[in-house]
Amino acid sequence: MAVQRLKLAWLLVLLTTLLVAGCGSHDKWKEGRPKTYFTSGTVTLDGTPVDGAIVTFEPVDAVTGKPGTAVTDKNGYFEVQTFDPGDGLTEGKHKVAIRKSQLVDASGKVVTEVNSDAALKEKHLIPPRYSETKSSKLEVDIKQETNKLEPFALTK
Repeated sequence: MAVQRLKLAWLLVLLTTLLVAGCGSHDKWKEGRPKTYFTSGTVTLDGTPVDGAIVTFEPVDAVTGKPGTAVTDKNGYFEVQTFDPGDGLTEGKHKVAIRKSQLVDASGKVVTEVNSDAALKEKHLIPPRYSETKSSKLEVDIKQETNKLEPFALTK
């Protein structure tokens, strides 16, 4: 009976410790981060929404800005993440790259799972010039507010 009480006491101490630790500030790990502003937009290729494109944002000022990323949905819509889903981008100018590609084998068949040493090639589903910030010539200027970007209207 005494052993059961001792186990119960330790269990209560453990639960209390976990509850107290869980009640602390969840924002403490966010200290020191630069402020982000909700940022959304769309991507089209020759007027058609692009599903599954990866959109990357590289700050021009890498000291105060942080990079962000997004993935487009079936409507070409995206919401940018810098630290947390949908938190947006840091203020300032960002260069933009947009990429969508597939891996294909030597015969041109799309590879969805890599399970051999066979040579694979990347097949670009949008023009490769958009896949690097240096060649895309895409740029946005993020303000201290909600930023709905002009559509990225890509062309072949």
